[in-house]
Amino acid sequence: MNGTPRRGPEPDELAELVRLLPPPGDPELSDGRRHLLKEHLMLQIEEPATSPKRHRRRRIVLLAAPLAAAVAAGLITGLHGGRATPSSPAARPGDESSATALLDRISLAAAHQTVPLVRADQFVYIKSKVAWTIQTNGGPRVPQPLRVREIWKAQSPGRRGLLREGAGRSIVFVGEKDDLTYRKLAAMPTEPDALLAGIYATYPKSGKTAEPAARNAAVFQELGRLLSEQILPPRLAVAIYRAAAKIPGVLVVPDSVDAAGRHGVAVALVAYGERNEWIFDKKTLTYLGERGYMVKDTKLAKKGMITATTAVLQRGVVDRSGELPAKP
Repeated sequence: MNGTPRRGPEPDELAELVRLLPPPGDPELSDGRRHLLKEHLMLQIEEPATSPKRHRRRRIVLLAAPLAAAVAAGLITGLHGGRATPSSPAARPGDESSATALLDRISLAAAHQTVPLVRADQFVYIKSKVAWTIQTNGGPRVPQPLRVREIWKAQSPGRRGLLREGAGRSIVFVGEKDDLTYRKLAAMPTEPDALLAGIYATYPKSGKTAEPAARNAAVFQELGRLLSEQILPPRLAVAIYRAAAKIPGVLVVPDSVDAAGRHGVAVALVAYGERNEWIFDKKTLTYLGERGYMVKDTKLAKKGMITATTAVLQRGVVDRSGELPAKP
């Protein structure tokens, strides 16, 4: 490692990073504040309490899961996608016990899943389909096309990861100490109450998350962020699902569709007129993707609009950035 300072991105690189950034939530929340909220729990695992915090604007662009990055401090005002699905089935009203039972079954399935071990010199590869919208100058959300997203996430600081999305050129990024790696995931609490308490602690009982509903929505989104662009240790996956079952208002959507057109059963939470869904295969209960769905009209979207859609197509571990894992 030499002493030469890292060069910042050139103007054309910045433009590309902005294009790849999921739509922001509340525009009053800075990138640095959003980063602190999202990464605080992971830093607590790695860093001593006296470590200085760093505001890293670029990392949230590259490493945040597409759907979760659109939500700032629990205010689900960013809209994604644009397709309306009038026939989408309603959630089972008021039956949180159904969600608890479903999440218990999902956690049992996750406990028996085989996942690859990830070495510090390797890369986690995730291929998915994603779609959302962009908003400019406070105007209406404009749908973006469905596109393929591939990311190679370095597991050690200093190694070069890679992001490809749609027809745009590839973006190379350097792994940093604060990145959420498999090793950090394996060190997270696997007791559901402890995991949930740690994430709730990152959202203050004031400002944007003063209301319990806002904090609940933020925590549900944060747990969902861990599901999409990671390879999860089975014990942590179990804890995530059992922790989600403890969030007030979580319910079941009997039939939902991911970005690849696959039907599944979903667990969801409604906030600010938008229902955020985690979709699972109805037979195997493996995670398929996420969907956002408007359940009522708001100033920014109409009831029935698909506000986000993702589908995880492949997960794997490779030795080099840009390398593809063997097909199962």
